[in-house]
Amino acid sequence: MYLLLLFILSGTYLNLIAQTPQYYNLNTGTSSNSFPFNMAGGKAVNTLILPGEINQPTPVPSGMMITKIYFRHSGTGTRVYTNLHILLAQDTITNLTSGAFYSGTYDTVYFKATDTLVHTAGSYTCLTLNHPYPYDPTKSLIMFVGQCGTTGAGGSVYNSTTTGYRRVWSVGGCPFVAYASGDAGTVNFGIDVVPAVTNVTNRYLKLATPGVSTTYVQVPFVASMVGWGNNITIEAWVKPGGTTTAATVLNKGTSNFDYQLGISLSTMLPFFRAGSNIATCPFAVTANVWQHLAAVSNGSTVTFYLNGVAGAPVALACVLGSSTNEMRIGRGNNDAGSGGLDEIRVWSVARTGPEILSNMCVKWIPNNTPGLKAKWHFDSTAVDSVSGWNGVLQGTATYDTLTFCPIVVGVTNNGTEVPTSYRLEQNYPNPFNPTTNIKFSIPKSGYVEIKIYDVLGKEMGTLVSDPYLAGTYIVGFNASKLASGVYFYRIVCNDYTKTMKMMVLK
Repeated sequence: MYLLLLFILSGTYLNLIAQTPQYYNLNTGTSSNSFPFNMAGGKAVNTLILPGEINQPTPVPSGMMITKIYFRHSGTGTRVYTNLHILLAQDTITNLTSGAFYSGTYDTVYFKATDTLVHTAGSYTCLTLNHPYPYDPTKSLIMFVGQCGTTGAGGSVYNSTTTGYRRVWSVGGCPFVAYASGDAGTVNFGIDVVPAVTNVTNRYLKLATPGVSTTYVQVPFVASMVGWGNNITIEAWVKPGGTTTAATVLNKGTSNFDYQLGISLSTMLPFFRAGSNIATCPFAVTANVWQHLAAVSNGSTVTFYLNGVAGAPVALACVLGSSTNEMRIGRGNNDAGSGGLDEIRVWSVARTGPEILSNMCVKWIPNNTPGLKAKWHFDSTAVDSVSGWNGVLQGTATYDTLTFCPIVVGVTNNGTEVPTSYRLEQNYPNPFNPTTNIKFSIPKSGYVEIKIYDVLGKEMGTLVSDPYLAGTYIVGFNASKLASGVYFYRIVCNDYTKTMKMMVLK
């Protein structure tokens, strides 16, 4: 359920590069048009691309999802946009209606309140979608692109003249109102795709409990593991197997300890290490419970985050090592890891608390997110999809299923605060598209179940079905599989039951 509910590319991120799309429709248009990117007062354009038209260098195969979209520009310049957004839809129509925008159901695949685009004449500008969009090449692709204001220069796009009504535009400004016309202009447009993933179970790296130093993931040295300064963030979902052995998360450099994140034996206090310099986290983690742990070092201080909540910065003047020794996941030098690890990420930047919160429960963050050096999903493989820091399982290391992604919050640094009553709070944000957070509190341990229902009472899925310790939790929910509308979420724990309403707005 974790993957089904969280299969999304998180957070809005824009990749601005001049390159050729994986697939495109036309790249020979000579007609330059300022709609919608080169209009200072705001503009929207509704575009229709017919089945089979995205056919260069070959037609798009079936069973794909769009991850990036491209626009070919006719001028050079840089623009700052307000409320830039892109919506996609698919239908069997072969013409738009003159003077009217397409009225079917859209999916908002990209939105940013403030955005900067760099346009290069004759080249494509690439935008990485907030989440993949399933593409059926046998249907028309309908695209709605709008912005509510812009400053700067450049941004006009190339169009090719085809047939019928392929483009309808707004009269200008927000909210958008369709101009009483339309034409056959088709934007020079491209996409990147990945195979669609269906019915995939999320897995995690399962280590020996108690830990054994011969059971871990061995990652051979890659030059990009070192040499990028002293800012670093290491984060992971961790489930320490117990207090009888240490629980190393990741160590680069074996005995050199170029950089390491681990959890100390018996005390369960996380620590960050660079060479002989060690910073100890001011709060402990809990054995046999999934929690998100992050260590952020800027070269002078280390800040630890437990489930997105920061501890007081720990002074530590350190320099990251640069040895050519291997990296080990679930093992330090000879000290072991234990329990479970999932979604390990290494960054070459000192991430902020809001940045960690924004995607710690989002599985499919873009590989080109600024500062991201490596990430391991452990879905039956130890491959790093960012920099090729690919690992090999050693000893009895294996994979197991993980069915939830809880984010524990509202816990004091010593982890002793316990709620005094049961609570199920209003999800936030609400309305939402496609992700929201659901917060609940339980004053004593119990089996928690949270299910999603539609307005007719039909069960749409189970968000939580696990035993929890007393505490306050936030669970991320992704409704990308649901249509727009009103839904209900219901919690059952011990003798407590409550139902709340939420709205999906796409």
